[in-house]
Amino acid sequence: MNNYISSMGSAYMSNSSDLSAIENIKGNSKSEKEQLQKVASEFESIFVAKMMTEMDKTIDKENSLFQESKYMDNLKSFMYNQIAREISSNPNTSIGVAKQLYTQLERQVK
Repeated sequence: MNNYISSMGSAYMSNSSDLSAIENIKGNSKSEKEQLQKVASEFESIFVAKMMTEMDKTIDKENSLFQESKYMDNLKSFMYNQIAREISSNPNTSIGVAKQLYTQLERQVK
């Protein structure tokens, strides 16, 4: 069962550019606490982007100004990812997930 879950997680990570950014943090950070801080911030931005994508699904698009297409979906995805990174990187707009995650996990890091 654990192997199945691990293989699903690794397959998802290889298909997601957001999660590959987390893997890149490993090589660019000096200390484990710095890595944890960056990963927590990246996790918050992924969470916020996913939340925005789900909220977008609730909008009535029947009389929308913009036609729905795969191109518009890609544009929205890029836009939501960038907005989420901006939200999570600013302490005034952050929803606090990164701070809480860091606080809980820093005890486990050397």
